[in-house]
Amino acid sequence: MCDRNTANVFTFDFLTRLADRDRSGSTFAEAEFAGPWRVEKRDHGFAVLQRSDGRRDLAKARFTERETALLFAAVYPLMGREQRYRLTPHREAFGFDVETLVIGQLETVGWLRYDHPELLDAVHAVEWLLRSPASLAMVLEAASYEVLAHAGKILGQRLNAGDGEGRS
Repeated sequence: MCDRNTANVFTFDFLTRLADRDRSGSTFAEAEFAGPWRVEKRDHGFAVLQRSDGRRDLAKARFTERETALLFAAVYPLMGREQRYRLTPHREAFGFDVETLVIGQLETVGWLRYDHPELLDAVHAVEWLLRSPASLAMVLEAASYEVLAHAGKILGQRLNAGDGEGRS
């Protein structure tokens, strides 16, 4: 809810009327979790906070380890976002088509032998990380030196081997 004392181009009455409306739309859900998010040491742990209008931010989550807090802060913006991919039974064979919305129409972009909706959840999170420099930076910050050093070597080898297609 808006604070009367906070500078805003929208009037308090206007924002109050908006707040009283149905909050079930997709833009509300995305805006609610959009961030920006940060991690701060608080109360014998690490708080995940969403930046607000200048008041002391209330923790949305708290963890004992900073790395865990960073991971949650990195994926919080996913809350409320529609998943880009979905599974539908394959029309002609055993398995499931992977579909996505492309210019307003569903398009099949792949196929899975088994129904694994948790795989789509994971891809949804990874796709977000690829689109959000701030979230990707938090995940990399949560990684250990050893993981980053090894990943750097692997990436260097992949880049030196050519375009990386078909190599794992």
